[in-house]
Amino acid sequence: MRKSEKIIIRPEYSAVGAKNLNRPSRAVQAAISTFKELKLSRIAEIGCGLLANSSHILRAFPFVILVDTKLQYNRIKDKLDKLYAKYRSFKKFIDTESFHNGKMGLEGAIVINVLHVLPEVRERTELLKSIHKNLKEKGVIFIDVPCNETFYRNLVKTAKPYKDGYIMRRGSYYTFYKNMTFEELKGYVEKVGFQFVLRIYLDHRITFICNK
Repeated sequence: MRKSEKIIIRPEYSAVGAKNLNRPSRAVQAAISTFKELKLSRIAEIGCGLLANSSHILRAFPFVILVDTKLQYNRIKDKLDKLYAKYRSFKKFIDTESFHNGKMGLEGAIVINVLHVLPEVRERTELLKSIHKNLKEKGVIFIDVPCNETFYRNLVKTAKPYKDGYIMRRGSYYTFYKNMTFEELKGYVEKVGFQFVLRIYLDHRITFICNK
């Protein structure tokens, strides 16, 4: 990496493909079962990405909004049209900027595979602040990031250190990865006003829920 090189990081291109599109991941299964047990219905999937998890969430709850960047929207807009036609539970897609300015009174937010690909602490905390603002009182946030997964352990062997994580070249841009600790991630959510409730133990994941 040359010193004069401009670093362009695209979190939208950081997604790891689902192993089985017809079966929800362990984290998605945990989010759905946790929210169903809590009898939550108005849900947001934050960082919906390429929609690998979205159909499972849309089948599970009666009111779902999907949130991601405008760049991601341009990549998935044709797929979103199909989701609108298939699922009555899909209410809208909201870009992150509009979501930040909203106040939707949601009951729950699912944040899977998102925070560890944001290269700035400011970006992580701003997203969490947005979620906090859009949840109703006692609303629940489900947080999940990978931890020492084989895929990322192999990637960082050739990655470049950057800020508090690593960057991986993808042509003219980079993607970012940070191997977070439970204490660090818990600190982020508590800093913006959430109250820790419960850790959920999944292999090679950091997963927990907090209340507003």
